[in-house]
Amino acid sequence: MTATLPGRTSLRAAGSRLPLAGLLIRQVRAPLVLLLLLVIATSLKLAYHYEGWADAVALRDHVGSHAYHFSRYADDAHSKTAQLISDGSSLVFRPALYAAVLTGLLTGREWDNRRTTLVLAQSVTPRRWFTTRWATFGALLVLLTVPLVVLYQRSAVHAYRLDLLVHGADQQSAYFTAGPVTLAYVVLGVAAGAFTGTWLRSSWLALVAAPALTWLLTAVLVRSRAVLLADPWILSQVHGMHPGGLLGLQFYDLLPQDTYLLNSLTPGDYWGYQIASSLLVLTLAALLLHGALRILRRRLA
Repeated sequence: MTATLPGRTSLRAAGSRLPLAGLLIRQVRAPLVLLLLLVIATSLKLAYHYEGWADAVALRDHVGSHAYHFSRYADDAHSKTAQLISDGSSLVFRPALYAAVLTGLLTGREWDNRRTTLVLAQSVTPRRWFTTRWATFGALLVLLTVPLVVLYQRSAVHAYRLDLLVHGADQQSAYFTAGPVTLAYVVLGVAAGAFTGTWLRSSWLALVAAPALTWLLTAVLVRSRAVLLADPWILSQVHGMHPGGLLGLQFYDLLPQDTYLLNSLTPGDYWGYQIASSLLVLTLAALLLHGALRILRRRLA
């Protein structure tokens, strides 16, 4: 008798009738629905808060720019900046940690349930089985994150250009942090989950190790200021270093930050900084996926 996967669908049949990606979507449809509902709720909140910038403009026109920035009103610069930072805290790094947790759980469960043994008995190779799952899951999570990044960055850019935010670190964080690198962090989370799940072969161990590895790699990137090597045009603009070593990092919610670096940037540096940061993060993700495939090949040789 040919071994089959849950749901009475053999991989031989899956190869001809149902894409491997479809199998993954069926297996994770419950968490995907929950994530979709979360994305919809967050998108509605971001869109609603974007409309509130009109109130800030009206207040500034009424009381003057100085009073708007330095006095206390319901829609002044302080309250609007705090609101924007709060909106950003839900998406600058949490999607990456969610991706790490879910991918680590899914990959570790393949070994916990001994489903990999069934894969070996089918026409689909283990490499194809795992890479298809990781790629599909990564694509789904990135697609879910894209509308949040677009809506948030639209709001941050609008406020920055109209000078509606408090000047300083919060304004720079709100403007420069979210963007393509947010999506790259999601890919890094998927790669970290794939690596830890394959290496540890335990869903519960990967549950802890995957987000920890994602955070640690991000912290090293931020603390080392490797982005200056990938974007040397901003090197001469950056001065100062936050003391305290790795444990002295600053944070934007759960995302390691370097406000000395961000405060040195100008709006024209946005795309260069984002692209350079994204390339570094995606390089780390590629190395982790390569390591996961090497572990997989060695264990199933």
